[in-house]
Amino acid sequence: MTYDINALGPMTTTVPHTRVGNIKIASINLFNFIEPPLAYYDFENIYSHGQWQKKCQWLSEFLGHRQPDIVGFQEVFSPEPLKRIVSEQGLVHFAIVDAPTLISDYIYRSPVVALASRYPIVEISSVEPDARLVAAMGLSSEFAFSRKVLRATIEVPQIGLCDHYVVHFKSKRAGLAIEPKLSEPKLFEHQPFENQPLALDNSAPAASIKLHSETQLLTEQALGRWASTMQRGAEAALLFNGILVRRQASKHPVIVMGDFNDSLTMGALDALTIQGESLHSNDIKAAGLGHLSDVALAAVFAQYQLKDAYELFMEANLRDSLTGNTAYHREHRAATHYYGPKGSVLDYILLSSEFDASHGRSLAQVVDYQTCDRHLVRPEYERDAYSTDHAPVIVELALRS
Repeated sequence: MTYDINALGPMTTTVPHTRVGNIKIASINLFNFIEPPLAYYDFENIYSHGQWQKKCQWLSEFLGHRQPDIVGFQEVFSPEPLKRIVSEQGLVHFAIVDAPTLISDYIYRSPVVALASRYPIVEISSVEPDARLVAAMGLSSEFAFSRKVLRATIEVPQIGLCDHYVVHFKSKRAGLAIEPKLSEPKLFEHQPFENQPLALDNSAPAASIKLHSETQLLTEQALGRWASTMQRGAEAALLFNGILVRRQASKHPVIVMGDFNDSLTMGALDALTIQGESLHSNDIKAAGLGHLSDVALAAVFAQYQLKDAYELFMEANLRDSLTGNTAYHREHRAATHYYGPKGSVLDYILLSSEFDASHGRSLAQVVDYQTCDRHLVRPEYERDAYSTDHAPVIVELALRS
């Protein structure tokens, strides 16, 4: 399902004039954005009318205060209310490429991503994994992104057509579903994890051992988390291929935003920020690029590389300042999600070379980067109780003169 809000009939909202100047890009995980009486995952998970109003009010006030021009959303169960809220803030162009899954009656799972823009969306598409590469990677022919990736081409003032990708990669939660053979006896004393059973090979010496509950739990978690990591890594690599193919054909600048459910410094997401200097010289020669000088080779790779907007912000703004210790700022980067007391950066905005100030042909540069975490680190119940468990991230881009 894809659509632009302007194609859905007349709007009563007064749309402000397009702002000329800096451009703000935001990514927000909305944390189970679902309108009652619908429920997420379980029949008990239904917001009351008051809770839903507070959740919507929080989002509306956030958008009104921050005034982003383009926003990528994750965990969307109810796109129509979201569309109304963003439209009231001048984000009148709206797109989704999927729908949540109805489990039964009014219960849904598998929320989708969405995008809202102050500027016209000229093309909307989902990114599908290349079947040939899926096979080459040894993945099942049924492989698919855990959430469909949305690509929206937007006419950005003074930049032109720009491809925006909204992602929500596989979470770190154990993702393993291996059904035991019907002929196999149950090998565990307890089977509390009905959706993720494990079966052992009867021919193995340990097959006759009845596992304790804690042994079963640890086994399921270890294997399940690794299965999730493999899924997330495959999603990142196959998405990067889709971005490269599209970029080669369109030459559009690229912005990738969303909940990556992992750190960019971890191996699972390496593909998204791969650098030319990390390639082996024999691989470069085999690709027919061995005749290029180091400078020419770097220029070839640079046009396809994606960089973390936070890193670009530090490089462009902190290098020559009194606070220019980039190592310090990298180490003390604000978390976008907390699991208990432990914070992690899971939400990112990646930019192509057109937004890299060090690139000779850049069109814009990152002049501000905000992790909006007040509701996480200094929450006020009345205001933040039904907000989100992620910190939105906002990047401000300034055109280069």
